[in-house]
Amino acid sequence: MLWKNYALSGSRITHRLHKLPRKSSFSKKFFTTSCLLTAGVVGSYLSYRYSSHRGNKYELSPSYFVKYKISHKQDIDSSHFLVEVTPLIKQKVNIWSLMTAENLWSVEVKQPEVMVVRSYTPLPLSFNPASREIEILKDGDNAGGKLSFYIKKYENGEVARWLYHLPKGHVIEIRGPFVDYEFPHLPNELKRSRECLYMNNCNEKDYIDKEDSKFVYQPYDIMMFTAGTGIVTALQLLLTESPFRGNMKLFHTNENVKQLGPLYPILLRLQASKRVQLQIFETDRQTKQEILKNIQKLITKPSPYKGLLPFSNVTDEDFKPVLALVCGPESYISSISGRKYDLNQGPVRGLLSKKGWDSDNVYKLS
Repeated sequence: MLWKNYALSGSRITHRLHKLPRKSSFSKKFFTTSCLLTAGVVGSYLSYRYSSHRGNKYELSPSYFVKYKISHKQDIDSSHFLVEVTPLIKQKVNIWSLMTAENLWSVEVKQPEVMVVRSYTPLPLSFNPASREIEILKDGDNAGGKLSFYIKKYENGEVARWLYHLPKGHVIEIRGPFVDYEFPHLPNELKRSRECLYMNNCNEKDYIDKEDSKFVYQPYDIMMFTAGTGIVTALQLLLTESPFRGNMKLFHTNENVKQLGPLYPILLRLQASKRVQLQIFETDRQTKQEILKNIQKLITKPSPYKGLLPFSNVTDEDFKPVLALVCGPESYISSISGRKYDLNQGPVRGLLSKKGWDSDNVYKLS
């Protein structure tokens, strides 16, 4: 194992229900124009926007728990599994259309036996019983409100171990969404389609060139560093409705690609469709130091974001990252960007600091 305590990534600390703090959204000041929105303003706007579409108490809400049943479970190995949940009452709000890639978000799952909740990052995936395959939701389809999770069962994870042993059809309770990170809103920007990701033989370059010509503003590029189940943060941005519209370099580390299960071919499809530049490091092939050394060579210096400029054609060589997001176990985050102190980001250190990144353009997700 490369990093000790390879706990569930893409989620926050487990909270006792009777002491559950209110969650807040986060916003980083890496944008230098008026398109920057503060966490409070955007959080309030999203809350109002969501509440105005809620319609009834059965809609997913951060204010109360809604009942879902486990509609599919799939073991990947002895520690990792996929679980799909379906609301008992069909959801009217398409959460993927509402949140888009402007928000990284999660939901809380309640473990009623020990009265704790755990945050998990959902993915827009659905199990197809006919093909027996995991499929990406199509634009405009929320599958009645289904949510899918990629989870690791680890020794001290009360909620993950509980979920792992639940049978299909078991009813659980979920609340959310909670915004973990916000990107600036680009007004009047056209949505980026996921159509190419549904095709087995899509002519990616021709399709992307045609699609990118529709963009109004200059796309912004980001680097993401993930380990273990932290991969879900990148996948949510890349797979949601109106997916991340810039270029992403994704550095992912786990023991081996087999741990990703059906997520691995999805990542390859995203790479083939020019949605991500993918670098995967396997700890059963390289040592920690070898991996960190290779990652350091591939990290580029940060670039300033120049604001709401008209779109112009860019190529892979024009990759200019304005933000770095890091998600994984504590020791992984420390190596890449310096330690994160619970809700406190802490100073930027590690590999990113050596390449000129700082607290203005780095954000650590837990």
